[in-house]
Amino acid sequence: MDFFDHGLSRLYPRLIDVVVMGFYLMLMFVIAHSIQKRNIDSNPAYRYYKWGLFAGVFASIFFCMVYTLYYEEGADSTMFFRNSQSLVKLLFRDPASYVKLLFGYRSPEIYYLFDNETGWPWMYRDPESFVVVRFTSIFTLLGLGNFYTTSILVAWFSYAGIWRLYLLFCQLYPGIEKHLAWAVLFYPSVIFWGSPILKDTYSLMALSFFVYSFYNGMILNKQIFKNVFIMLISAMVIIMIKAYILVALMPGVFIWLSFARLKKIENPVFRWAIAPSIILIFLVLAFGLLYLVGDQLGDYGNIDTIILKAQITQDDLMRAEAYSENYFDIGRIDGTLDGFVRLAPKAIIAGIYRPFLWDVRNVLMLLAGLENTLILLLSLIILWRTGIVKGLKIVSNEPLVIFSLLFVIIFAFAVGVTTANFGALVRLRIPMLPFLAGALAIMYNLSLKIKKDLIKKDLIIRK
Repeated sequence: MDFFDHGLSRLYPRLIDVVVMGFYLMLMFVIAHSIQKRNIDSNPAYRYYKWGLFAGVFASIFFCMVYTLYYEEGADSTMFFRNSQSLVKLLFRDPASYVKLLFGYRSPEIYYLFDNETGWPWMYRDPESFVVVRFTSIFTLLGLGNFYTTSILVAWFSYAGIWRLYLLFCQLYPGIEKHLAWAVLFYPSVIFWGSPILKDTYSLMALSFFVYSFYNGMILNKQIFKNVFIMLISAMVIIMIKAYILVALMPGVFIWLSFARLKKIENPVFRWAIAPSIILIFLVLAFGLLYLVGDQLGDYGNIDTIILKAQITQDDLMRAEAYSENYFDIGRIDGTLDGFVRLAPKAIIAGIYRPFLWDVRNVLMLLAGLENTLILLLSLIILWRTGIVKGLKIVSNEPLVIFSLLFVIIFAFAVGVTTANFGALVRLRIPMLPFLAGALAIMYNLSLKIKKDLIKKDLIIRK
């Protein structure tokens, strides 16, 4: 039981933890190398499998160093871990109660089984945070109760999600695997905030599984039962941790489905004639589905509670005493739908492109600022090469790009309108970044193709 001490000492690796970490890293390498070797001949995307995994794992180790040496005991990741230690101790005392907790059964009777020996999981009454605690307890057990080892295992497990998202992009756009790898697998903020013990890690993994299974099950009609089951599990995880992600996701996936159906119509005149009706029907289905599951979405179940939740969140994040140096203002939410919508342009720009370099106040913000500058430059390059009309034409023929950009815009609005400080913004925007960077990588390569075609056409005319 010493391995699962609830004290701060288990945040730092002991000699035996270093040995265990070494064992897991070697095991990861062997398994990853085997998977890569087995698949690389049939799918060139697998040349990045091993490197993507270890980018996430070592980012998680670096994250642990920051959170133990700088933040010490006060940060959320370490608190998730310390709460999970209590659950592991309960497992040894009362396995049946632990299993009930693991599957979401929280009752006062089980809570009173904890004591000074097990430690008190103070996140017990916060259902969203306690989901992370429940999931993490499995890896805390496997990691012998050490923060670093547990974080490595979480990074290994969660990589399965982002890898499937990368495979999806490569499946639809073969030949640009390298650009997509940098956009999806090696995006610095995503691997830093999306690999360790955080809500973002689990929600990004569930989001990636959902999108991958949606494409294969609903668009390709492959293994429908299996993929629908994965979608349902993924949606449940998203709802339990960050329900607003599902709200932002639904319009996009149904638009994706409608465009995928429209793309199969060979007659362009007929296709464009019925496009508005098809898109409207699928949007109605999307919002109808959200209405049906409104009770499970809690504060995100209808527009009134969404606005109220956004107003409360913004007010909390605007407290000067807590966030003075990282504070920014796009305007106050006044509680009305009209006022909420009027903030959309500023909110979307903030959600996608801020912090700008002149907003930077610390090293982590500098990383985000440099990334955002690159994203902004890439957006401008694509717009300059294609123009607005041709750019829209490119997008209209690419259902995955349409979905990705629609999800990014809705998600950026949701984050930008409620987040009043850059520290929270940098983290909350993580789920949309692989979709944003992936879509821009695709559009950049398509714009290159357009430019090459124009050069060839010009040469032919001159001849």
